[in-house]
Amino acid sequence: MKTLDFKPKTIMEARKFPSKEKTWVIGLDIGYSAVKGFCPNKLFSFPSYARQIPENRERMKAYGDTDICYRDRNGLWSVGSLAYEEVVCSEVADSEEELYGRNRYYSPMFIVLARTGIALGMISNLFGSPNGKKVVIQTGLPPKYRLADTPILKEVLAGKHSFDIRIGNGKWQHFDFELEENDIYVMPQPLGSLVSASIDKDGKQIPEAAKYFSSNLVIFDPGFGTMDDYTVKQGNVVGNGETFSNLGMHEVFERTCKDIRDIYGVTLQVPELINKLDSGTVYITDRRKMKRVEKEFTDFLTRNSKQVCEEAVEQMKVIHDYFSDINYIITTGGTYDAWKEDFDSKFAEMEGLHIIPGNANDDSITNVFSNVRGYYFYLLNRMK
Repeated sequence: MKTLDFKPKTIMEARKFPSKEKTWVIGLDIGYSAVKGFCPNKLFSFPSYARQIPENRERMKAYGDTDICYRDRNGLWSVGSLAYEEVVCSEVADSEEELYGRNRYYSPMFIVLARTGIALGMISNLFGSPNGKKVVIQTGLPPKYRLADTPILKEVLAGKHSFDIRIGNGKWQHFDFELEENDIYVMPQPLGSLVSASIDKDGKQIPEAAKYFSSNLVIFDPGFGTMDDYTVKQGNVVGNGETFSNLGMHEVFERTCKDIRDIYGVTLQVPELINKLDSGTVYITDRRKMKRVEKEFTDFLTRNSKQVCEEAVEQMKVIHDYFSDINYIITTGGTYDAWKEDFDSKFAEMEGLHIIPGNANDDSITNVFSNVRGYYFYLLNRMK
């Protein structure tokens, strides 16, 4: 893979999905790397990053078609890919806890990201409009934290919201709405991919799904901040799953930052590294000699990605007794896509063990959307 393949991307694609007449369902995944959304008339994704900027600042560069700006009574923000353009030198003031910690819910950045995700899910297009319909949201949390964090997440998402969104060079769009807590649903995050792997494009259960629910399976959901492992045996959920904070893509980036610092003498924080994934290089500057050279870090990133993937598999071996009685592994997410070749090869000689991507029933949708696709269809079918 190229370094650019590791970078969270902005996607806004108008699509028509099954829906209900009087309800506007939004599947929303506010992840550590990206905010993903799925609703009756589109799917979307944008990097989970935002920076507050001066409202009167001059901008010389034209906005791209998918650049996102947010504003409310507290100020103006760049969101997603546009916010990464604000990352320069060592001016990153965002704390690790605000960006990647469990307790980020009340931070201004999280609120901006959540509101932006909901707003994108409410924008009308040729495939439908939420006007006159009740908006309901299905989201998810890592299994280990779901019971404790659900009340906090609902408290943040519920209530009155008033703000503006602008996409590209378009006009500002005003949003003024209120969400009730009982219209916000939270499920175990990896379960979204099991639902996604079990239903077709119309949201109906596929025949093979009966095999999944009568067998032993593991849901492997390596994300940016965490790696989630979720077990279902004979249709019964086993425990609350396992969540590991040191086996996701953030760990890969942290190790790559360390290699760059140790070998090249260049100090980067993770948001700065993400901003450099376009080129895959860093500059080493000799200030005394006024000399600068460009160095690649592709090998560092590739090695660390492979290493963390191997560590994740080793951890799963311990949990599942070397997969001795497991029939299926449901795999999901952009991190799995980066690890696919290395991960799948570990199970190449395991007869009767099948690896099923979460997007297997709609390969026109990248695996990045597997969880949120499952959120959407789970709530849609539940409301029927």
